[in-house]
Amino acid sequence: MKNTLAPALLALALSASMFQLVQAQETPDLPEDYAYLTRLRVPEAVAQCVAAFDRWAEDAPKYDTLIVPDRRVLSAKIDDETPIFSVGNPIPVDKVIVMRAFAKARGKEQWTRMDSRCGVRDGHVVGVSLTPNMKPKIVR
Repeated sequence: MKNTLAPALLALALSASMFQLVQAQETPDLPEDYAYLTRLRVPEAVAQCVAAFDRWAEDAPKYDTLIVPDRRVLSAKIDDETPIFSVGNPIPVDKVIVMRAFAKARGKEQWTRMDSRCGVRDGHVVGVSLTPNMKPKIVR
């Protein structure tokens, strides 16, 4: 009995450590604030892009706040057939993630709808683009 218990415990300990190793490799640059996105089953690249957009907004001189609503994150478009981030910024990428965001300009109270693009290569964000969406409103 003693001989069969030790290998079973060893196998259990090894499988637990392998799970932690795999879990750590899945989220290389994802801050703790965005861990809830993995529970929503958001792809890792999309969660990393949301974190990158937030970092961009913190450093942007024009905007002070950026929001990407959860429903936009859940419906993000992932293009894995585009080899470069954009024509103006030809960084090679594995994926381009596109989703809608909203930004607030410094000192203003109005939110601006933004089209956001994020380039991912080898599991890391390599490019971020946020442009105001200035589609005219149709008034009837």
